[in-house]
Amino acid sequence: MKKTARIMFILAAALALSPLYGALCMPKIFSDGMVFQRDMPVKIWGTSDAGADIKVVLGDSEGEAKAGADGSWTVMLKPMPASKDAREMVVFENGREGKRIRDILVGEVWVLGGQSNMAFGVSGTTDYQAAKKRANNPFIRYFWQSPHSAAETPQKDFSATAKWIRPDSKNIGRFSGVGYYFGEMLAGDLNVPVGLIHATLGATSMIAWIPAESMQEHPYLASEKRKFDEMKKAYTRAAYKKALEEFEIKVAAAKAEDKKAAEEGRKPKKRPWDFYVKPDPLTPLRIGRTPVYKYNGMVAPLNGYRARGVLWYQGEGDAYGRSVLNFAGQFKVLVNAWRKTLENENLHFYWVQLTSYSGNPCWPAARWAQLAVRDSIPLSGVVNTIDLGELNDIHPKDKTSVASRLEKLVLRNVYGMKNVHARAPELKSVKYGENFAEIVFSDFGRGLVGRGKPRGFEVLSGGEWRNAVASLDGLKVVVKSPDGGAVDGVRYLWKAWAQPDVWLFNKDGLPAFSFRKEKVKK
Repeated sequence: MKKTARIMFILAAALALSPLYGALCMPKIFSDGMVFQRDMPVKIWGTSDAGADIKVVLGDSEGEAKAGADGSWTVMLKPMPASKDAREMVVFENGREGKRIRDILVGEVWVLGGQSNMAFGVSGTTDYQAAKKRANNPFIRYFWQSPHSAAETPQKDFSATAKWIRPDSKNIGRFSGVGYYFGEMLAGDLNVPVGLIHATLGATSMIAWIPAESMQEHPYLASEKRKFDEMKKAYTRAAYKKALEEFEIKVAAAKAEDKKAAEEGRKPKKRPWDFYVKPDPLTPLRIGRTPVYKYNGMVAPLNGYRARGVLWYQGEGDAYGRSVLNFAGQFKVLVNAWRKTLENENLHFYWVQLTSYSGNPCWPAARWAQLAVRDSIPLSGVVNTIDLGELNDIHPKDKTSVASRLEKLVLRNVYGMKNVHARAPELKSVKYGENFAEIVFSDFGRGLVGRGKPRGFEVLSGGEWRNAVASLDGLKVVVKSPDGGAVDGVRYLWKAWAQPDVWLFNKDGLPAFSFRKEKVKK
């Protein structure tokens, strides 16, 4: 036997006698630089060859499992305290090292969900330059996954480019501004590592982030899913090609029109933001309006990865028509679905109320739904940002203030720091007199102040809403009609662009939530 052939024979024989090895695969969230949630059982999973013996060793904790017939396996490790000491996790397959993951920290993990105001990068925020200078914090980690990830079926792994990143001055620009600033503050105040998991896409509605099995839990969602399924049946390959051809003709015509306008010294025609969004081969709708697909691509792969909570910044995509009328119901379904996916019924959920903006008359109703639904969702909270908006820009650049309000509310409610005063004033009750109304607020122990001339309050009088004559008296605001007529209802900041009329704050600088309350007819 020739020497080469003899070597090959020996290797083949050795492999035949060795344990099954080499098929180990784990989702990309298990990778260098990751953060495990402290004080919770640690779930680790992956696939291997059917029947393979799996052993996971992480510090002084270890666990074992046997891969099932489909090759899947799950190992649960005991809870760990927070630690800034980087450690390694080794996964053995049939006694051999199959994967080694380095630079693992243990701390607080938060998922960042929503649409463009959560996706809005640090580079576009007012504090970007300052953030760059302090960005090299080894105890903040960011799990980046492609915001364009979407799928017809629930995925078991993340996008090809998904990975944990240690933020630095060169890369923080693309991270969520609200998320990154929140993580930076939390890491400093708790003195523990913080992991942030990115799950956002601009212009998405809630319906895109809810799994198929949950769509039947609310009539509106079920109806929208049925309509989409019918549209999907007709969306053949030929239909997609036709839509793409029509899109290209439309864009070419628009470019020619713009060129002509430029040559004639005229401004180009203003077009909707989605005018240049190409048809998607997956769906006849924009991906952000397609039921289920964003959940399948970006949330389903989390599959029980332990986290403390979710920060949610969304609502613009649902502040219209039937969607805003069913806002609260949709949101409760979404929260319950994410808690189920992350296998944590105590998963905290905190969200940002819509700010001031001139573009949508349905925003006041959406804001009210975002506040009112909180009381029916355990372990949740909402922050008021009505004083932080911009007249003609749906994306306010001050994300630091938003992050600060979220972090303070989380510090108090989640981490038990009772010395942190984080709740904005809210309507408590309305008492009607003959020609006035007394509006009582919950100030949460910090007192109320008015900034400048009283404004923002309106009364329903004579069948019309009118600017009220208002005065502050302790925790009460007394409002009257300008002509002394009977008052049949009151409202505050009930308008899309409300920032100039924001007047009532507590002594911690938090603005009172907007509201509308009409007298109950007897």
